[in-house]
Amino acid sequence: MARKLGRPVKFIKPGRYIFNMLLFLLAVGAMVYYLSPYSPQPSTLLIDAFKANIALNGIILFVLFVGIIYNLRQAGVISPAVNWVESFLESADPARARLPRPPGLIGAMVKPLLDADRLGGALDPALARSMLDSIGTRMDEGRDMGRYISNLLVFLGLLGTFWGLLETVNAVADTISGLSGAGTDAEGAVTQLITNLQKPLSGMGTAFSSSLFGLGGSLIIGFLDLQAGQAQNRFYSDLEDWLSGMSAVRTINAGDNANYQYQDNGALLAALQSLEAAFAANTETQIKSQTGQSTEVKEEIRALNRTLVRLGSGE
Repeated sequence: MARKLGRPVKFIKPGRYIFNMLLFLLAVGAMVYYLSPYSPQPSTLLIDAFKANIALNGIILFVLFVGIIYNLRQAGVISPAVNWVESFLESADPARARLPRPPGLIGAMVKPLLDADRLGGALDPALARSMLDSIGTRMDEGRDMGRYISNLLVFLGLLGTFWGLLETVNAVADTISGLSGAGTDAEGAVTQLITNLQKPLSGMGTAFSSSLFGLGGSLIIGFLDLQAGQAQNRFYSDLEDWLSGMSAVRTINAGDNANYQYQDNGALLAALQSLEAAFAANTETQIKSQTGQSTEVKEEIRALNRTLVRLGSGE
């Protein structure tokens, strides 16, 4: 019979989040197909934009591909962790010897969890919080990498923009210099102007194409990172509920010694009451003693006054 530690918790697997990610990628792929030469309405917009700067745009697409794979992996690593926890809950082996190898995401909680299981399911709340903090830190580290990839795509897009603008400025300067040396031949000047305008337009193509791919890639990675983060947050919440249940087991089991605790508390209360009574009696004694001493002092002062009066009368 499987042992259930704490109150049972149903872990939600990341399948629906991965499905949302794949559905979004499918929509993006459909849009790319619609703008490609192979669509029912052929278009060379994306191909021409990519050819504007093949090197930089190729790097942007490569980073986008890496970001897609990374975010899918971030959501996918939740499934082995859920499977391990479910195997732990459903295992009928007291020694837990047939459990699968724990994934790295929850590696920090495996040994404390097995030790707590050998002690009858008692898990210290501070230890449970430490385990959750460790898992949360690993999740945050993974999200930082996803955010960096998204920011890198924006940076590459802006880099291409300034690169293209720089080429445009240099090309415009060359065009103006060429016009100044064209002489008085108007037809030759116009022909040279048309020829020289190809470089500024090429620079603008680099600027706009890199911005297009960079910002579009950042949008894609941002949505995937959002879905992966939601999958991890859901697992973290389920895990927190489960560990909280295990901590509650320890509190309930501690109730077996309630009678001893009540006896100890009763003895302590009796001791405090005795101490309070002794303190009150001592205080009352001190007050009476001080009252008697004050009466004696007053009598002595009165006797001294009478003596002084007699002596004054005798003089």
